[in-house]
Amino acid sequence: MLGMPSRRLKPLLVSALPLACAEPLSPNDVAGAYALPTLLYTNQYVTVRIFADTLRLTADGRGTVNTVREREPLTGGPTTGPRHAQWAFGFRVVRGRIEMAFDCPINANCVPPPHIVAWITAEGLRVDSALGARVRRIYTRLPSIP
Repeated sequence: MLGMPSRRLKPLLVSALPLACAEPLSPNDVAGAYALPTLLYTNQYVTVRIFADTLRLTADGRGTVNTVREREPLTGGPTTGPRHAQWAFGFRVVRGRIEMAFDCPINANCVPPPHIVAWITAEGLRVDSALGARVRRIYTRLPSIP
């Protein structure tokens, strides 16, 4: 019969089916460094500007964010000036999106993850959801450094 797989091909097709439904991206696929300079957010109380923000993702599902930010109170008080901070996080790929969760210190009352949700784009990463800012951010993929 035309169109019907032979008896020898059926087990091969059945064994390949789970692979076809597997996650199309892995941590190895998204490993790299991504950078972003932008206005993070502003409201009636404060403006937060990012001078440099770099996400580094490694193939083992870990990463860091290095940031230089300025916080300007709009209701009076001094501007903090640019300050550097670094945080570590773990990440996983779920249905094509990258879910990042910052490391929570022992005995701390941390917000449940994911803390940042990103998608791979042709240019790098698109972040639509993150703690402290619900604004779209586009990170440009940096060339790999040996």
